[in-house]
Amino acid sequence: MKRLALLLLLCTALAGCGAVTDMTDLHSRLTDAGYTRISTNQGSVNGTDRLEVRASGAGPRHATDEIAEIVWNTYPQRLDQVSITLNESHEVYKEEDLRAAFGERQVTEKPAEDVGRTIVTWLIVGAVVFLLFLAGLIVLIVFLVRRSRRRTVPPQYPPQYPPPGWSPQ
Repeated sequence: MKRLALLLLLCTALAGCGAVTDMTDLHSRLTDAGYTRISTNQGSVNGTDRLEVRASGAGPRHATDEIAEIVWNTYPQRLDQVSITLNESHEVYKEEDLRAAFGERQVTEKPAEDVGRTIVTWLIVGAVVFLLFLAGLIVLIVFLVRRSRRRTVPPQYPPQYPPPGWSPQ
């Protein structure tokens, strides 16, 4: 049962690893471009996929346009909007703006997750967790019932011998 629980935990953890890997790769590319104190966050609000990037960079070549180009050409997740804050200057790029400025994406965009499939997956995970809990509860009940039905064995006392020097009359 422990192995099954571990397998379930591993599968759940691996399901979210793709997006984390993409964020880590983007962070590395921005670091390689000379940016520091980088913070990235992706979210979806009302169907709009938005990526927020915050960074610091010194030097004349560091600009929000350079970060936008790195994001557009290397980040494989779907993007409707990119919000970039660099050294207190803030810029928001829409997908149309990015396409006009940098052309078609040089990275294959990952397809959006199917909502129905995601719901079914979480329902299956929930059902498996519930069944594991139920199985553990049944094992606990059986153990407690069997333990309570055991007869208590009276304590074994050593035989009582008469004291030395005593004899029957």
